[in-house]
Amino acid sequence: MEKKSADAIPVGEGGEGYRYRAFISYSSKDRSAAEKLQRSLESYRIPRPLRRSGIHRNERVSPIFRDRSDLKASADLGQTIKDALENSEYLIVLCSPAAANSKWVDKEISFFKELGRSDNIIAVIVRGVPAVNHPVREPEGAFPKALVGLRSGDGSLTEPLAADIQEPTDGRGGDGFNLAKLKIVATLLGVSLAELTQRQAEVDRRQRRVAQAVAAGMLILAVVAGIGAWIALEQSRMAERRLQNAVESAARQIGATVRYRDRYGVPSEVIEELLRSAEVDFGKLISDDETSPMLVFQRARLNLELAELLTLVDDEQSQQKVTPLIVETAATLDRLEQRYPSVLEWIGLASAPDPAAIAMLRLKLLDAEGQERTYAGNFNGAIAAAQSRVTLSEAWLSKTGSLSWHRELAQGHCRLGAYNYQRGKLAASAAAYEKCLETTRSLIQRRHDPSDRGDLMAALSSLATTLVEMDRRSDALLRQREAAETAKALVSAEPQNTEYQRTELVTLTRLGDMVLSVEMDVSRSLNAYEQALLISDKLTRSDSSRLDWQRDRSLLLERLASAHLRLADNADVTRSFENLRQAEQYARDAFEIAERILNNDPLNQEWLRDRSVLEERQGQIAFATYKHGGDTRKLEDSARWYAKAIADRRVILKADAERSFYKLDLAVVLVQFGEVAMETREYEQAERSLREALLMSNDLISSNEAQPIWLREVATVHAALAKLYQKRENFADALAEIQRAIALIRDLRRKFPDIVQYRRDEEYLVGKQSELAKLAPEVPEWPQP
Repeated sequence: MEKKSADAIPVGEGGEGYRYRAFISYSSKDRSAAEKLQRSLESYRIPRPLRRSGIHRNERVSPIFRDRSDLKASADLGQTIKDALENSEYLIVLCSPAAANSKWVDKEISFFKELGRSDNIIAVIVRGVPAVNHPVREPEGAFPKALVGLRSGDGSLTEPLAADIQEPTDGRGGDGFNLAKLKIVATLLGVSLAELTQRQAEVDRRQRRVAQAVAAGMLILAVVAGIGAWIALEQSRMAERRLQNAVESAARQIGATVRYRDRYGVPSEVIEELLRSAEVDFGKLISDDETSPMLVFQRARLNLELAELLTLVDDEQSQQKVTPLIVETAATLDRLEQRYPSVLEWIGLASAPDPAAIAMLRLKLLDAEGQERTYAGNFNGAIAAAQSRVTLSEAWLSKTGSLSWHRELAQGHCRLGAYNYQRGKLAASAAAYEKCLETTRSLIQRRHDPSDRGDLMAALSSLATTLVEMDRRSDALLRQREAAETAKALVSAEPQNTEYQRTELVTLTRLGDMVLSVEMDVSRSLNAYEQALLISDKLTRSDSSRLDWQRDRSLLLERLASAHLRLADNADVTRSFENLRQAEQYARDAFEIAERILNNDPLNQEWLRDRSVLEERQGQIAFATYKHGGDTRKLEDSARWYAKAIADRRVILKADAERSFYKLDLAVVLVQFGEVAMETREYEQAERSLREALLMSNDLISSNEAQPIWLREVATVHAALAKLYQKRENFADALAEIQRAIALIRDLRRKFPDIVQYRRDEEYLVGKQSELAKLAPEVPEWPQP
C-alpha cells in the first residue's frame, strides 16, 4: 500500500500569492530521492545577479512542500494535501515505475490540473525510462498516465519534457542530479537554463576561491603542527586529501561548464573567464615547492585538463597557453618515472602514484601534444606523438594484459589514422584505421562494453572518408553502411539511450553525404537524410533546450535543402518548383535554428559558419528559382543572401586568417556572388568578386596542406570568368579561361578516373570550349598537360 503524508513546513513565500514554491509528489518507494531533492532545492541560494533584478526577493527557492502523512485510510486526498496543492505555485512529480502505479501521485496530478496549472507541472525522472508506463509494453516507463492527458496538433498523446535525475553512465543520457536540479530551479525562477548556468558559474568561481583559502590554510596548519609527530603526519595527509579534493572540485566545475556550453549554449566568454580563473586557482592550490608525489602527479593531470579546455575554446590566445602546459607536464612525468620511493612510502606512511597511472597520464600527454602540433600545422610531429602512444600502449598491454590498455592501443591507431589523413598520407591513414578496426573487433570479442561498438562505428566512418579520397569508393560505402548498421544496433540494444540515438543520426547523415559523393544518387542520399530526420524529431521533442541536438537538426535540414536543390535540376517544371519550394522550407527552418543558437554565443566561430552556409544555401535556392521562372525579385533575394554570407565569412576569416578552410569558404561564395552580378549586368563588380576568389584559390593550392579537390574550386573560378568574358563578347579571353579550367579538371581526372563529378565537369567544359572556339577561331588551343 502506498504511503503519502504531509510535512508541517513553516509558512513561507512561494511565487506571488502562493504559500509554497512547489509541492513534491512521489511514491513512498522514492522517499529518499524526494528528501534529497527537497533538501537540495531549499538549500539552493539564488545567484546574487538574479536577486539584484528585484524579481526574486528571497535568497532561496523555498519552502518546498513534501507530503509525509499516512493517507491509506482515506479514499480521497486529505484536506491538508488539497490545501498544500492549492497554495503551491508548481507541482514537481518524481516519475518512476512505482510513481506511475501510485493512485496518490495520480490524484495529486489530476487535482493540480483541475486548478488550471497544467503548465506549472515539472516532471523529474528518478528511475526508469522516459515513457508512459504500461505493465506489458513498457514496464520500466516512468510517466504516470495523468501526465500524458494532453494531445498534440496531430491528435497523438504527448509525453512531458522531463529532467532526468539519474546519473549518466555507459553513454546513457541522464542529466545527473546537479544538472536536473538546475533545470528545476530554472523553471521555478522563470529563467533560461543557460542564464542560470552562467550565474551559477559566477557563484561557483567565488566558492572555489573560498575552498582554495580553506585548503591552503589547512595545509599550513598541518605543516606547522605536524613537525616530527605522528599526529602531525596524519593531519598533513588529511590536508593533502582535502587539498586534492578542492583541486578536483574546481576542475569538475569548469569541465561541466564546458559541457553545458555544448549542450545548452553557455557563452564562450563565460568559459574563457572561468579558464582565466582556473589558471590562477590551480597555481595557488598546488605550488611547485616540496609537495608530495601524489600532488605533483595531480598537478600534471590538471595541467592536461586545463590544456584540453583551452583547446576547446580554439582561439590563438588560448592555444599559446597550451604549449607551456605540455612542456611542464612532460618534465613532471619524467621526474615521477625516474624517482625512487621514499622511506615513508616503503613503510606505508606516504602514498605515490602507481606506475600504470603515470603511464596512462603519459597517453593523455601524447594526445595533447598531437592536438597542439596539429593546430600548428606540424602533422609529422602529431604523427610521431600518435606512434609513441601506440608503442606505449603495446608495452603495457604486453605487461598487464588489461583490456583498458587494449582499448588504448586501438585508439592510438585511430589517432594515427586521423593525423595521416590531415597530412595527406591517405594510404598510411587507411592502414592505421584498419589496425584500429582490427584491434577494436578483437576487444569486442573479449568484453561486452557498448562504448567499444561506439569506437568501432567512429573508426568505420573515418576510414570511409579516407577511402573516398583514395577512389576506393565501393569499399568506402561498405564501411559507412557498416557504421550505420552498428549505430542502429546500439540504439536497438538501448532504445532509451539518447546518446546512441544521436550517434545514429550523425552516422545516417554521413551515409547520405557518402552516397551523394560516391554514386551521385540524390534519391538514396535523401532517404538516409529523412531517416536521420525522424531521429532528430524525436530528440528535439524530448528536450528542446539541448543546443547540440538543435545544431544537429540545423545541419541535417541544410543537407535536405541541398538534396532538393539538386533534384530541382529537372526537365519537369512542376517537379522542379516543388523541389525548390521544399528546399526553401528546409533552408528557412535550418536558418531559424542557427540564428537562435548563435544568439546564445555570437562569437562562436562554428555557429557563425553554420549561419553563413545557410545564407549561401538560400542564395543558391533563390538564384535557381530565378533561373527557372525569371522572377527578378528572386535574383535580388539571391544577391542579398550571398552578401550576408560574404560578410559573415569575412568576420570568420579575420578571426583566424591562416585557416585554409575559411579561405575556401569565402572563395566559394564570392564566385556565386559574381554569377548573380553577371545576371544583373554589373560586370565590374562581378570581375572584382571573381578575381578575389581566384587569388584566394590559387593561394590555397600553393600551400603545403593543399587538397586535390581544391583544384576543382580553381577550375570553377576560371569557368565563371570565361562566362563573364563571353557576356562582354571578349571571346579570346573567355576561351583562354575555359581552357585553363579544362587543364585543371583533366589533372584531377587522371588522379581520380572514376569520380563521376569530374567526368561531368570535363564534358561541360569541353562543350563550352567548342562553343567559344567558333566565336574566337583565331585563339590557339590551350596546351594539354
